[in-house]
Amino acid sequence: MSSALTYPLPVLPSIPDNLENLDSRYALPHLMALMKNTLIRGLNRAYACAPLVIVGHPALPPFLDYVRSLLAQLNVHLEEDATFFSASALVEVAATKANPDTKTIKESIISLTNLVSTWIMDESDFSSSALREGLSFGPALVAVMQVQIRALTPALLNSIISHLDLLELIAASVSRISERSDMTFLLPFVVSHHDRTTSVHWPRIPEDCIEMFPALILNHPGCWQFAPYNPFNHEAQSLMAIFA
Repeated sequence: MSSALTYPLPVLPSIPDNLENLDSRYALPHLMALMKNTLIRGLNRAYACAPLVIVGHPALPPFLDYVRSLLAQLNVHLEEDATFFSASALVEVAATKANPDTKTIKESIISLTNLVSTWIMDESDFSSSALREGLSFGPALVAVMQVQIRALTPALLNSIISHLDLLELIAASVSRISERSDMTFLLPFVVSHHDRTTSVHWPRIPEDCIEMFPALILNHPGCWQFAPYNPFNHEAQSLMAIFA
C-alpha cells in the first residue's frame, strides 16, 4: 500500500462550528472528519507506543486491549461508510471517490486483529516491530479518507438530497454504529481522542451517557492511559508518563 504519508498520520481538516446548527449537506464532511480524526489519533498512539512496550511490562495487557478495540472500531467505521453510501438517496455518490473501495485495508485490519488476539492469549510472543508492520495500512487509509472528504462537496450533496433526508440517514448511521460497537469502549474513546481545540461542540454526549461515563471507563480501565487526552478533564497525556 504505497502512500506519501507516514506516521504520525495527519488529521483531516475540520471546522469549529456547532455542526448541529448547519445544513446537514454542508456539515456531513466535517462531521465525518471529526470522527475519522479520533481513529487517526488512535492509530498514531498505537504506532508510537509499540516500541515502548516490552514483554513483561504491566502496560502490555491493557495496550493490547486498546489496540484490539481500536481495530474493531476501525472495521465498524469502514463497513458503516460503505453501508451509508449504499443508500438509494446517495446512489450518485456511491460511484464516486466519496465511497472508496477499502477491501484491502479491511483485510489488513482483520489480519492485525488476529495477530493481536494471539498476543493477548500469549503475551510472550508480542513483537513491537510486527505491530508496527501490521499498522502499515495507516497511511493508505488516511490517503483514502482525505480523498473521500474532498469529494463530499456541498454542491454535490445539494444536487441529490435534501437537508432533512440526509439528517435521517446520518441518524440511522449513528444508530447502526452504536448497535455494532462496544459502547463501553467507543464513547470513552471518542471523548479521549478528540482535540477540543478543534471543536468544543463535538461530540455531543447524551445526558444519560454522561451520568454513566465513570462506569463505562471501568470496562477498559487500562486503555485510557494510551489516549492522547484524559477522558475526564481533556488534558493532553504523554506516553512517556506510562513508561517513566
